[in-house]
Amino acid sequence: MMRRLCWLVMILAWSTWGAAAVEREAQRPAALSVYQDLGGTLNVEQVAALPEAVFRELPERRFFHEYSHSAFWLRLQMSAEQREAHRHWLSVGDPRLSDIQVYVPDGNGWQRMQAGAAHPPESWPVVARQPLFRLQATEQVVLIRVVGDSLLVVEPLLRSDGELLAQRRAIAVADGLTLGIVLLVVPLSLVIGFIMRSSLLAAHAAAVLSYILLVCVVNGYLVHWPMLVPWTSYIRAFASLVGFVCFLGYLRVLLQVARLPSLWARLYDGVLAAYLASALWVVFVDHVQGRFLTEWVMRLAAYGLLPLTLLTAWRRGLPLVWMAWAVPLLYLLQFLARYVFQADHLPWQARQESYSISSTLPGVALLTCTLMTELYRSRARQRWAQQERSQRRLEARGRLEAAVARRTEQLRTSLDARGALLARLGQELRGPLLDIIGSARRLVAMSSSDYPQRIERNARSQLELIEDLAALSHRDELPGPSLRAGSLHAFWREMVEEAELLAARQNNRFQWRLGGNVPCEVMADFGHLRRILLNLLGNAAKFTREGSITLGLDCLERDGQRVRLRFSVEDTGIGIHPDDRVRLGQPFVRGRNVEWIDGFGLGLDIVRQLLEGMNSVLHLADDDRPGSRFSFEVCLMLAGVQDVASVEAGA
Repeated sequence: MMRRLCWLVMILAWSTWGAAAVEREAQRPAALSVYQDLGGTLNVEQVAALPEAVFRELPERRFFHEYSHSAFWLRLQMSAEQREAHRHWLSVGDPRLSDIQVYVPDGNGWQRMQAGAAHPPESWPVVARQPLFRLQATEQVVLIRVVGDSLLVVEPLLRSDGELLAQRRAIAVADGLTLGIVLLVVPLSLVIGFIMRSSLLAAHAAAVLSYILLVCVVNGYLVHWPMLVPWTSYIRAFASLVGFVCFLGYLRVLLQVARLPSLWARLYDGVLAAYLASALWVVFVDHVQGRFLTEWVMRLAAYGLLPLTLLTAWRRGLPLVWMAWAVPLLYLLQFLARYVFQADHLPWQARQESYSISSTLPGVALLTCTLMTELYRSRARQRWAQQERSQRRLEARGRLEAAVARRTEQLRTSLDARGALLARLGQELRGPLLDIIGSARRLVAMSSSDYPQRIERNARSQLELIEDLAALSHRDELPGPSLRAGSLHAFWREMVEEAELLAARQNNRFQWRLGGNVPCEVMADFGHLRRILLNLLGNAAKFTREGSITLGLDCLERDGQRVRLRFSVEDTGIGIHPDDRVRLGQPFVRGRNVEWIDGFGLGLDIVRQLLEGMNSVLHLADDDRPGSRFSFEVCLMLAGVQDVASVEAGA
């Protein structure tokens, strides 16, 4: 982007040099003299009758004058060489001249041609941004009357058709490149300033844009809208007012006047009011006095108010960008060049070059710097925002981890309290059960039936469950399996007897199935197997009414030392809801269809933990039959008769 901009500047400089070269090729009249008509009342006959002594000769053949009410008459004397070169086109001076009248001899009188904002464009000889007049090769003396409500820059030049075409082409290229750069940078800055919400960039772009509009009006571009030409003075006054307003707005944003004492804001408002009054004076009272006043107000703002505001902002420690120092420094250099060293040869410092098209380039260059500065600051703010967001994310993560730790501690405390409660309940229940066991033993001695044995066996089973519950409350896990040799058939008979009692509670039919090839003696933790089957049978009996419950044992595989068995418990009860299958076995979780039945949701969780200790898992059949069908498989070691006998002797 910067490389392309440099190429554009080089091409623009080359085009400007070319336009100046073509300008030098145009010939100036052999003699040029001027007469000032103070009242502006003389006509061409009266001026032609004046002696030549009243005309002041201009050695440089160029005339420049400040604001004035006078009319200026120029006398052009063309040489024979110029007439023979067929230089037929005359340009009088700067496009800002409001009234140009050219008189050429016509027999016994004078023929008049006119141009400028004081005359309608259709009366001009050639409607062009810089007025042109057609001359004949026989004319020797030409009188020109010029009047302007702005600076008078008069430099009559004679051109042939080819020189005129070359001059127009060079000026069109130079102005086109300049305005092209302007139309590239200024709208882009406005859009970026709006998107980035940068008041500094937007104010700077608005100030440059308003100045460019004023320059276009001063340099005669209103000729492309002929209906606006008679209103040139009013449009120029309005454009200058808008430009000064944008300039003051840019200074206020650049130097952060809003953060200074209110006195400075009133000073800026006072300067704006003074400029407005002088602009109205230009339009409605006296354009000479009004323009002097407007220039003094502009100098006051640029050379006085601007550096004082900068010093005040600096002393108050306001964070100023580097442009806040660069702009006052540039105006200081301009003041030194114009009023101290009077270096009119420097670019854009000559009085007659004020409001030229090329004078917009410094403003565009500063605007480009502001644009680059704001983009850099935007990236810096973005990086800072990312760092701030990362810092906040880390802080939020720290707070979340602290909250998790706090919640974990609360949960641990709750679990400890629950464990203490379970331990206390186990301790309270252990005493009555021990009394039941002792009473059952005394009944065994006095009775021949097996009911006391059943009471003692069930009481011992309940005591074992309470002890496991107490251990779980302290370790959050059940004790591991304890293998011993025993009779699997005797264990099966006991489970069938207890299952019959459980099934009879709600008028359920009980069935059992013992597969073939089931060994008699195995090495197993019969206590864990008993708890697993009792939990499954208890759930089946609890959730089945007037149905059937089936307990099965099958031998799946058997060799000389090991056997793989499958235990199954089936019922025709209410079953398990399909949505609850994923939560099967979680503690304190119950199905949505068993809320009306008492329970805590711990049975299947205990079964799952016991089976994990035996390297097995609980399976739930997934079919459309009513009820539930649970099964699990275990691998056991075969035990000999001597192993069983030794165990019974030890007992």
